[in-house]
Amino acid sequence: MKKLIAVLSIGMLVAGSSYAQTTTPQKDKKPRSEYRGAKGDKAQKTPEEKAQMKTDRMAQKLELNASQKNKLQALNLRHAQEMKAMHERYKATGEKTAEDRTRMQEARKVSHDKWKAELKRILTAEQFAKFEADRDEMHDHMKHKRGEDRKGHKGGEHKK
Repeated sequence: MKKLIAVLSIGMLVAGSSYAQTTTPQKDKKPRSEYRGAKGDKAQKTPEEKAQMKTDRMAQKLELNASQKNKLQALNLRHAQEMKAMHERYKATGEKTAEDRTRMQEARKVSHDKWKAELKRILTAEQFAKFEADRDEMHDHMKHKRGEDRKGHKGGEHKK
């Protein structure tokens, strides 16, 4: 009889403790969107801040001298101001059509090509080669991250 009571009491303890573990409230989890942060709440950087950040990052990676850094700062500032003006013009047009978007993309490409041509004049051949290699590596990394280089998989779409 003592054994039966002991077995039943141990069973009750085990059942009670497992029940207590599942009924305690778990930490309140936030929706995924709260972890990512609201994009609209972030303060937009000024063209000057964007140019300074880009110049500092490139100067460190490409080991630029003071003269090159000053020229690059001016180039990046001019490019950032162009991009901001272009973005403002695009936002000002009330209705966005596919044609407007295409025009914006073309203008951005032309501006980037001009920036790249001026960058080539500022950098040495070795620095520009390193810049191109870094850019290609980043594009490959992003392509892999998006899954575009996996067989039968492109940008999140499954082919059947």
